[in-house]
Amino acid sequence: MARKKPVRKKKGGKRAALWIFLFLLLLGGVAATAYLLFLRPGVAPRLSPPPSAVSKKKPPQSHAEPVPPAAPSVRKTPPPASGPMVSIIIDDMGFKDKVCVELIGLDLNLSFAFLPFGPHTAAQLALAHAKKRDILVHVPMEPQDSQWVPGQGALFTAMNTREIRQTLEEDIAAIPHAVGVNNHMGSRFTEQRAAMQACLALLRQHDLFFIDSATSARSAGFALAREMGVKTARRDVFLDNSQEPQKIKIQLDALFDLARKKGSAIGIGHPHQATLDVLRQYQAGLPDNIRLVGVSQLTK
Repeated sequence: MARKKPVRKKKGGKRAALWIFLFLLLLGGVAATAYLLFLRPGVAPRLSPPPSAVSKKKPPQSHAEPVPPAAPSVRKTPPPASGPMVSIIIDDMGFKDKVCVELIGLDLNLSFAFLPFGPHTAAQLALAHAKKRDILVHVPMEPQDSQWVPGQGALFTAMNTREIRQTLEEDIAAIPHAVGVNNHMGSRFTEQRAAMQACLALLRQHDLFFIDSATSARSAGFALAREMGVKTARRDVFLDNSQEPQKIKIQLDALFDLARKKGSAIGIGHPHQATLDVLRQYQAGLPDNIRLVGVSQLTK
């Protein structure tokens, strides 16, 4: 009998089985990984942040050098107040007691002109200086009508230059902290150019300004001060020639209106009870955008 030849198995079948096994193994690995990452209870999936979030991350700070502190916040200084400026000078300070003290106590930026040798001048001057008010020497000067007595420390047209300077030096020395001078009476003296020249020369030496109270329409004080380089200004409105409260209010309104037209204005009042009562009503505020300033701000 003839012998049968052995049947050889094809190698292709083995290879196919191997690839199937490897595929199943890989599929099982992927399934296990997906389970662990996404489907396992209690474990949140780790998702990649969106590109926008990544871009906003700051790089970690190096510990090699300290991080500088943040710059302190700077408060902007509020812009200066604008609007017409008004100055109110209270003349004849130092004689009356109660009314003068109450005027100084007002919450208003008034300026005060002190007579050099008043019985209460020193005490009231200290109060006004403590409140940082503008202080003036209220220099007595000769009036037209000789029946009016200007008082101690007065300047007269009959004086020579040396006498004017000596008397004025004493007046100035009696009012420490003064920043300027205005005239008490003086309707005759201020008209005399030579007399005013001697007076203003000394004020320039002391670096004091001159406010012409304008007791005479022919006063040479304001124009001459400008010629001589002395800082100066001129009174615009007398507030209390009449001591009726309603008339004082009318004068104040006129002062405010003038300031609106010119940009600034100067009023002069006196230590009368009616003046005090009317001014007290303005402590809560002046009309519109009127600013009450020390008279030194209105000199030039």
